[in-house]
Amino acid sequence: MPIHLVELPGAVTLVPGKTLDGQLRRQASNPYVPEDLRALIGYLNGRTDGVPAALDEPRPGSTDKSMVLFGPSYVVRLFPTRHRDGYTIAGIYPLRAADHSRLADRYLRVRPPLWRSVHEPRQIPAGSDAYWPRIDAEWTRLLAAHSTAHGVPAAPTARSTVLLETLERLIDATERIDGEKTRAAPPFPYRDVSATGERRRGTRAVYRFHLAGGRTPQDGTFVQLRGGSERRGQVVRVVAEGGHEIATVRFDEPVAWGDLAPQGELEMTPTNVVYRKQREAVARLRTGQEANPALLPMLTERRVQPFRAAVTQPAEPLDPDQLSAYQKALTVPDLLIVLGPPGTGKTRTISEIVRSSAIAEPPERILVTSHTHRAVDNVLARLPRDLVIVRVGHENSVTAEGKPYLLDRQIADLRGEILGRTAHAPDACTDPENAAPWADELSLYVDELAVLTEQAARARTDLDGKRRAVRGPARDAAVAWTERLALARDAAEGHRGHIEIRVRQHDKVASRAGMPILGGLFARRARRLRARLDALFVRAAELDAAVVDVRAKLDVAERAALAEADAAPTVRAAAAVLAATRQERQAAHDRARVAARETCAALGPAEGLAPPYDPTDPDPSGRRLGELRAWLNAYMPLIAARAHLREQWHEAVSGETDQLHPELIRYADVIAATCIGAASRPELAELDFDLAIVDEAGQIGVTDVLVPLVRAKRGILVGDERQLPPFLDTDVERWGAGADQETRDLLAKSALELLLAGLPRSHVVQLTLQRRMPAEVCGFVSERFYGGKLHTAAVHREHRDPLFTAPMVFVDTARLPPGRRYEQSGGTAEDGNIPGTSNETEAELLVELACFYHRRGAEWAVIVPYRAQVDLITRILAGRIGDLDVARHNVGTVDSFQGGERDVILYGFTRSNPNGKVGFLRELRRINVAFTRVKRQLVLVGDAETIGNADDPEFRKLAEALRAHLVDRGEILQYLDVRKRLADFDTDWRRA
Repeated sequence: MPIHLVELPGAVTLVPGKTLDGQLRRQASNPYVPEDLRALIGYLNGRTDGVPAALDEPRPGSTDKSMVLFGPSYVVRLFPTRHRDGYTIAGIYPLRAADHSRLADRYLRVRPPLWRSVHEPRQIPAGSDAYWPRIDAEWTRLLAAHSTAHGVPAAPTARSTVLLETLERLIDATERIDGEKTRAAPPFPYRDVSATGERRRGTRAVYRFHLAGGRTPQDGTFVQLRGGSERRGQVVRVVAEGGHEIATVRFDEPVAWGDLAPQGELEMTPTNVVYRKQREAVARLRTGQEANPALLPMLTERRVQPFRAAVTQPAEPLDPDQLSAYQKALTVPDLLIVLGPPGTGKTRTISEIVRSSAIAEPPERILVTSHTHRAVDNVLARLPRDLVIVRVGHENSVTAEGKPYLLDRQIADLRGEILGRTAHAPDACTDPENAAPWADELSLYVDELAVLTEQAARARTDLDGKRRAVRGPARDAAVAWTERLALARDAAEGHRGHIEIRVRQHDKVASRAGMPILGGLFARRARRLRARLDALFVRAAELDAAVVDVRAKLDVAERAALAEADAAPTVRAAAAVLAATRQERQAAHDRARVAARETCAALGPAEGLAPPYDPTDPDPSGRRLGELRAWLNAYMPLIAARAHLREQWHEAVSGETDQLHPELIRYADVIAATCIGAASRPELAELDFDLAIVDEAGQIGVTDVLVPLVRAKRGILVGDERQLPPFLDTDVERWGAGADQETRDLLAKSALELLLAGLPRSHVVQLTLQRRMPAEVCGFVSERFYGGKLHTAAVHREHRDPLFTAPMVFVDTARLPPGRRYEQSGGTAEDGNIPGTSNETEAELLVELACFYHRRGAEWAVIVPYRAQVDLITRILAGRIGDLDVARHNVGTVDSFQGGERDVILYGFTRSNPNGKVGFLRELRRINVAFTRVKRQLVLVGDAETIGNADDPEFRKLAEALRAHLVDRGEILQYLDVRKRLADFDTDWRRA
């Protein structure tokens, strides 16, 4: 890793920025940032080897670079002062995961003879210098050394410069096009405004607009109030209530109730977040700050590194193409493209790649991204549940599959868990504030108990001495009996010794009784010895009885002697002292037991450490109390420290939880976000990844894809180049007139198409086996869009549709009278305020078909090319099924269903006219997307005469091929015949 030491000849002066003091006050409880400038200067001057530093390029809208100093747990952002005589401290922030990554990549070590601070710029000593040109030059040399180490040219080549300039023009053109489309879109009238809560007055950020006129914005659309109060907000959701549509809008800033007109219009407004992040990605390429230094040469010259595919096997079975993609993805050092036509298992392949990369050694930090929230969440639904996954995005934009992984939701769950554990943890100290005072009392009582125990022992010794000092007849008798007891015990003990000798003699003789010849002699000798032993045992019993008798008489004599002694005044006085001392000791013992019991109760489980004390144990000696005190002396500081830490956690988590965001992200295996969302969320803004997987890359422009790619050491693009690109040819024709030809070409091509051209086959894998569509649909799609390379897996799927005999059907309206079948102009306009196109005849049939499949519980969708037709079908269908939300969710244009799938797809061509005008239909990829959403039944509705005589040659060829394919493998029916079938089924259904 390149590290450059920058020796500065003079002191460096730091000046706090205007907001620094307030920032430090807000972070006063954060142990990861310095308390004040004194602490910061102390650390900087303590780094005798130099302070780690890095330079950042100017932020959007600025021309000033900045320098970042890395502390032990924080970073300091500095800007050179106007006169370049010092640095302004713009902010001090906790060290994040991205900062660790930067330190591991490259940094300078800046070492002046002294760091110092002043309160204001005018206090900077005369002659001071920031040495900014020297630091900037060393940083440039460091970047060059880093690039050289990775085999990348230190400076952009001519081709790189051209590409970067083209990308910047592309961003400008895209921003202009989107802005023009947004401004050209008609407004959304509203007839009333309501607050989201009970309060109707005051200021708030979220309001509900009761829409009028039939037009509704999509969720996530940025809008503003048209007229004098142009405040921007984002549509959170649109719902139907009481036959009306209500849009909930969250404004960027709170809006006073009185500033909202009761009736007015919401208009779409562009946002520059997307283009700002795209420009930042291009800037990283230009300055060599991309995570993969080989990315720019790969983009310009298609220069890639050789590699060998892994031999690792996936956890789930994959077909040969999927396995090839999986094994290459694990080892590709730069970029891999996986081409996956619809239904070929792209998501399954991605899931296995993510699983293996996350558990690799060392594990990789993975970014899963795509252009839309739906595409991102489709991948999450298949990922292993044992991975730590964080989904970044707004809750109202993320689909149901992604919501459980949302960063904010996981933070809320983690916060609740921490609060619950710190407040009611089973191993927490129950009452830490009470435990310490009771423990102190216990210590005092144990000391007191020890003193009184010693006093009682001395009193007992004194009493015994005084009793022995009293002489009388009873005492003399007791002494005599004591002497007799000693004699009796000696006699009994000596007799037992004699018996042991005789027993050994007997056993020795008896052991020889079995010998030949002399055995009889030994046996007789053993019998005689046995007889003597029996007599000795009888005598032993007599001696033991004598001892017992003497002991009993001694006990009587001692009791008499005790009574005789206790009558003496000196003995009575000593006995009274002993009794009083014992009473005091018992009282101290009781107090100590109470303190011990209360201490243990206050401690609870004592942080998982069990106190060595049983409150039910009487413990007359007090030894257990002493053991408890020793335990408390050893562990109370630890328990107190843990309790204080819990309190700090509880206090910190009860407030702002921003510090939890980077911690959760740091330990995540997978981060999931849209391409732009991966860079716009503050927690991810500077985080780099080991691997970025971009799904549905065939729909994403190169400037969008660069946002995640510049922050990943390697990337995988997964998608289908035959799906809809970022801008269709018709869009480019309409909006891209002001752009140069190269920019226009880039507008009409996805990142997948651009990178695919020129990459070696080693870096491209084609998936060819699909499992979604019926073979009849796949056959047509394969021939027309995939050069016959798309095949259907050998899975038997029985056709069970009650209306149609084939999975692919065309319903022809051409035999209807022109006045009935022809299209109508008007209704909802398309992008650019182009008049919409609808077809009532097709709409009626599509609604009836949708109702038929809806009643049967099938997953269905109606796809049509024009928004006016969408609105017409949605309005009629909502009235039939009584649910506007269901109608909206299942009726849309091709664009809205890209990436999805349904059992039944109902597609209407809409166009029907005598001149064969097909309009949007000439973008053939729309047909591909629509057809390939189906899993079981594809029903096409259109005017065969208009389609067959289309004014666009390429569309006409497709229509001819479609008709031939339907004749061979599908079914062609007339409009009225299908209506009759539906009417018959409807009658049967009503009877049932």
